[in-house]
Amino acid sequence: MNEGNNSGRGFGCISWNGDVHPDQFWREKCLGNIKDKPFSEIWTDTTNQFLMKLKDKKSHVGGRCKECRWLEICGGNFRARAESIKGDPWDEDPACYLTNEEIKKEK
Repeated sequence: MNEGNNSGRGFGCISWNGDVHPDQFWREKCLGNIKDKPFSEIWTDTTNQFLMKLKDKKSHVGGRCKECRWLEICGGNFRARAESIKGDPWDEDPACYLTNEEIKKEK
């Protein structure tokens, strides 16, 4: 019920050089640097469109995730994995084990 992975929402990563990342696995996404701006300002920067999308990821996911009946529970899960495999952080999470029948919304 925690909406799956919380990258950029419930946790982040600060690298040795001060770079702030959505999580420890998404080092190619830099949200800012704590040497230039306090973490609290980086983490709540409403001008950072990518970060704001992460904080509201259910509204931005695509593929099977967008139409999934369980989206309110998993939230589209791991966006870094979607980007790594699909080339788009908002595509479906390729590690979803549910079948198309299992994710189909009830009518």
